[in-house]
Amino acid sequence: MANLTADKKSVRKDGTVFTHPAAAGAVIYAGALAAVNAQGYAVPAADDAAQRFLGKADRRADNSTGPNGAIFAEGHREGVFEFDGPGFTPADTGIDLYVIDDHTVGQGIAAQPVNITGVTLSRIPASRGGAYQLAYTSATTTLAYGGGTGVNVGAGGSFTLTASDGSQILASVAAASLPGADQTDNLQLRRLRCGSLAEVINSSLV
Repeated sequence: MANLTADKKSVRKDGTVFTHPAAAGAVIYAGALAAVNAQGYAVPAADDAAQRFLGKADRRADNSTGPNGAIFAEGHREGVFEFDGPGFTPADTGIDLYVIDDHTVGQGIAAQPVNITGVTLSRIPASRGGAYQLAYTSATTTLAYGGGTGVNVGAGGSFTLTASDGSQILASVAAASLPGADQTDNLQLRRLRCGSLAEVINSSLV
């Protein structure tokens, strides 16, 4: 495009604040986590891969009887806010947080493996949300993720596991604690990242 040949009015907005049209039927409460749905309208945030995180609503946006865009949701994209969160300790400070519902956040992996002992999983950028199976084969000491090719983890250490859909996850393996028989665990990876943990106020709030 060509350079300007005359003055142009450029409207300034605070980049930390959002004003976004609300979805039909949506009620976004003050203090709630908000997101944009697949149609581009603001909704209460959920563990939904079709959503994109928007921020924290500052006031209630009640569009329960209106069409798409009848009212606007307002809030902040950035800041340190207090939300419910299960099982955090001060040692978790700085970890990525994911939406559980519109007022609750959690770690990217809902729960660590139980049946496959000696394995701790970590979320990496190539991890996708959703349900995946982790499978350990004792005879070959291989670990497979989401139907992907098994990786020999018999020596212990850190391994990147790749699912059949290309999603990846990092496995830290303590070889001496691996099971003595074949085992599987069903994993749930949360879908919508919403920030990182700044501090733990008590055992149930972040």
